[in-house]
Order: sequence, then structure tokens, then C-alpha cells
Amino acid sequence: MKLTRDDLLVGVTISGFFLVSIVSMMACGHAFPAMHVWRSDTITAQAVLGTAVMLVFVPAFVAARFCFGYVVAFFLLSAVFGFIWLSFFTEFDYSHAVARWAMIAALAAAMLPLMFVDVQLWRPKLPEAAINRIVVLLVAASFAVLVTDVSYGVSLGDPYGPARSAITRPALLNYLVGIIIGAVLPYLFAHYATRGRWIAAVGALAFALCFYPVVNNKTVVLLPIWLPFLFWLFGQVSPRLATVLALVIPMIVGLAAFLFLAADKNHLVFSVVNLRFVAIPSLALDHYAGFFAHRELTHFCQISILRHLTGCPYGELGPELAAVYRDGNFNASFLATEGIASVGLVLAPVSAFVCGLILSIGSAVSRHLSPRFIAVSSGIAVQAIMNVPMTTGMLSNGIALLFLLWWLTPEWQPSLACAPAPAVQPVDVAIATAS
Repeated sequence: MKLTRDDLLVGVTISGFFLVSIVSMMACGHAFPAMHVWRSDTITAQAVLGTAVMLVFVPAFVAARFCFGYVVAFFLLSAVFGFIWLSFFTEFDYSHAVARWAMIAALAAAMLPLMFVDVQLWRPKLPEAAINRIVVLLVAASFAVLVTDVSYGVSLGDPYGPARSAITRPALLNYLVGIIIGAVLPYLFAHYATRGRWIAAVGALAFALCFYPVVNNKTVVLLPIWLPFLFWLFGQVSPRLATVLALVIPMIVGLAAFLFLAADKNHLVFSVVNLRFVAIPSLALDHYAGFFAHRELTHFCQISILRHLTGCPYGELGPELAAVYRDGNFNASFLATEGIASVGLVLAPVSAFVCGLILSIGSAVSRHLSPRFIAVSSGIAVQAIMNVPMTTGMLSNGIALLFLLWWLTPEWQPSLACAPAPAVQPVDVAIATAS
């Protein structure tokens, strides 16, 4: 088996990502002690050896082809790696060794279907004109939802403050807003941008900002930055390398701002990128492990339907943890919610495998699309997977709708692309096998 130059770059870059993550976690511990980012002033041998175990996942990312599941798997790798590091310094009372191995096993269980289940599904052969009509319907629906939202009032304020809950709207309308921000607008931007329709693409980004007075959500502010960054990055390098660099580059920018931008006394850039974007999914695993080590498991009763049928000792888990730790709502990925909270650490790998299998549908329905289109249109959906329960992400954040749109979208035609990604050239490096 021969390695390509891209294989080598992916492996080396992931290893470098681990180092950058450690530095970022240490800096977060100094900058945000109130968020329970545990300070690790001294790098202990135990922590280094413990996190070095994560290198066993690198060959899987080198061997696998790019797909939607590849992106999700790498972001999960980031969350679990950060958790493993933090677990050597946390003050929360739970079995740290058991939690570490449970999350490593859960990551492996989720990666298996996400990266290596390759199913070809039947799909309708729609012409380009048909998807253009669907796009028009999506634009019209988005505009109608925005107008309806505005009719209930607007509120400009801090996305972390009370402005987010200042106006009450029907639950259905809140669901529709989440679907539009999480799936529809990213899909529209990807559709227009990959076809070189720049005015419409910029319009989709500007339209996203119009939702800020409605939801006071930081996602709509970051969306016009994050999606063009992904579009640019996936046009410069191969898709697997771009997946890794999509975290490495922002983390380095955040660290540079933390170290050298004296004017940013509140560490705004660093907090948005390195804390919220990267560290929070890892911190959530630490919080959930500590919280449910001494409390009753949910047995999935956090899902609204089950809560109404069977009852539940908890309300929404985010506010429940906020009341205990007082560092904000800790909504979390399926590793924490459908895993640690629902079935406990020991059975978390089983839950992770099922969730990975469900998300692998996204890879199956998008295998005919370009990597750039997949990465850009799922740019917000992947963030939802990392920060909310699976059921919430699939429904309230529009991941299920995004899968449907991918399934309906015509097969990728390179002639529609504004610029192809660089080709991957093989190099003469062989993997030696023991004789």
C-alpha cells in the first residue's frame, strides 16, 4: 500500500493539531478560570502519555476517504482529545480512568460507521432546473419565517445575556428558525458559491445576519465568516487536509490574538475560537461525567417525546448543569447526552455507535456531491452535532432536512464549479509490513 503526499500531510497535521490543542487548553485555563477550564501549568508525564494514546486514531484518518462522516469524526476527535487532557487536571469527582477509556471507546465506535460505512442509496435523478426551483422555495420560506419572527418583535443585545429570551415566540417558529440557520442558509450559500453566483451567495450571508435581532444568537454572526472560510479552504487543499486545517488555522489565529493582541483585553477572538469553538465540547464531556457520576441517569428522557410519556427527573440538561456549575448552559454532543447522561460511561460506546450509524446516512446521501459543497453546506450542522443532543440537531437544527436536500441535489458536475480543488499527487512512500 502506497501513501500519497496528502496522506502524509494529513497524518502530520493531525499530530500537530494535538500539540496546538494542548497549548490552547492551557491558555484557556489561564484566561477563563470561571469556565472550569482546569489550569495545567505543569505538563505532567501522565497527561502526556495519556493523551498520546489518541495517536492511534491518526491511521484511520489517513486511510479513510473524505465524506461527511469524516468531518464529524474529526471534530469528535478534537472533543475527546481535549477531554482526555482535561481529565488529568479536573477537580470534578468521577472515575477519571474509566471516563477516559469510555470516551476513547465511544469515539472509536462512532468513527466506524461515520468513516467506513459506504452505502450507495437510490436517489432521484433531478435536473439542475429542479434544484433551482427548490432553492427558490427555500429562499421564500426563509423570508416568510423572518417576517413572521419580526412581527413578534426584535431585540438587539448580548448573545450571552437576557436579550435571547426577551421575546416569546411559538415553539414551532423557534424550530423553523433553527432549521433555517442550521441547514437552509448554509445550503443556499453552498449552492450559489459553488456555481459562482457571488451576488446571491453574499445575499445569503447577509440574510443570515438579519436573524440576529430575532434570535440574538452568536451563530448567525459567525456564519458569514465561517462558511466563506470553509469555501476558500476546501478550494485550496485536498478535502481531508482542509478538514484538519479548518480547526488548526482558527486555533492558531486565536492563540496569536491571545498572546499578541494587547488591545483585546477581554480575549474576544480567543474566547470565540479557542474556548467556544474548540474547548467547550471537551469541557461538556468533563461536566457531564462529573454531574452524572452522582445522579440518576436520564435513560433518554431528555428527549421531549419520552419526557411526556415516561416523565423525567430533569428539565433541559443545559440549564440543569448551569444551575450546578454556574458557567452557562452546557448543551453537549451525543457523546455526552445520548452517551454519558442517558446510559452512563460504560455503555456510552454503544450509544455512540448508534448515533454514528444514524449520521452516516449523511455520507450515503451526499457521496455524489463535491467535498467542497458537503463541507460548506454542513458547516453549521457539524457545529450543532458537537454542541446539542442528537435528536435536537437532527430536528431543531435541520440536519435531517439537510440530508434530504443532499439526496435531492443533482450529481456534482465539475463544469458547475468556479474552481476545482488541487489534485493529490502520489509519492513513493510505502508502508512496510512485518515479515
